Amino acid sequence: MKITPTTKMWRTLIRIESVNKSGVYVIIPGWSVKTKVFIDKKNIPPVIFNAMTEGGRYHVQCNIGAECLEDLRFNNWEKSKL
Repeated sequence: MKITPTTKMWRTLIRIESVNKSGVYVIIPGWSVKTKVFIDKKNIPPVIFNAMTEGGRYHVQCNIGAECLEDLRFNNWEKSKL
C-alpha cells in the first residue's frame, strides 16, 4: 500500500471528551479542534480503554491528513504525561 498524506500515521495528542460502555468521544487538535470523534472500544486496547476518564489525554498514531472522520485510524495508544 502506498503511503499518501491522507494515510500517513503521525503521533498526535487526543483529549477524551466522554467515555461510555461502547467507546469514547475524543477531540484530535491536530485534525480538528471542533469535531468530536467517536472511537469504538474494540479499536482501543482494553487496558487503555478501562483506564480512560473524561479529560484524559493520550498520544496515538493517527492519520491526521484524513479528509473525513470515517477515514481516521488509530494505533499505538499511550497515556500522555501532560
